Amino acid sequence: MMKLVDYKNRDIKKGQRVKIIKDLPSIDGMLRQNSIVTIDDFSTDSQKIRVTDSLGKIYWIEPSQVSASFL
Repeated sequence: MMKLVDYKNRDIKKGQRVKIIKDLPSIDGMLRQNSIVTIDDFSTDSQKIRVTDSLGKIYWIEPSQVSASFL
């Protein structure tokens, strides 16, 4: 199994809340910088993580686009 790390090489795991570090446009809308999302799943094929925002929208993003430290 591949180890998940954020943009500063901190460990992240499923179910963890993380912060988005830059605006990410998608078909479903914009995921804004500093938004708090929850990690739902990880795709080994595409090397992307599935996150859910506070409204329940699902986004597939790179692990390097999140920060595990947001407090």
